[in-house]
Amino acid sequence: MYRIDGDYLGDYSNNPAIAAVTTGQDNFGLDDYEPLFKYPLLDWIDIGEFSVSLLYNEDDDFEGESFLGCFGA
Repeated sequence: MYRIDGDYLGDYSNNPAIAAVTTGQDNFGLDDYEPLFKYPLLDWIDIGEFSVSLLYNEDDDFEGESFLGCFGA
């Protein structure tokens, strides 16, 4: 879940500490967040504080793999 200055950029949420939990949504903010990385680094200061959150419940019996990737232009 991607945020700028604490404002959540998406519609999907599984973390009630950030936004009300949703179903049927798939925008977790990356499509709004990622294009900003094409800006010059010093311009980021004017945009605000970038942050990313991931909620993984300890009680989940997840046996698969988790993948995080970044594919630059």
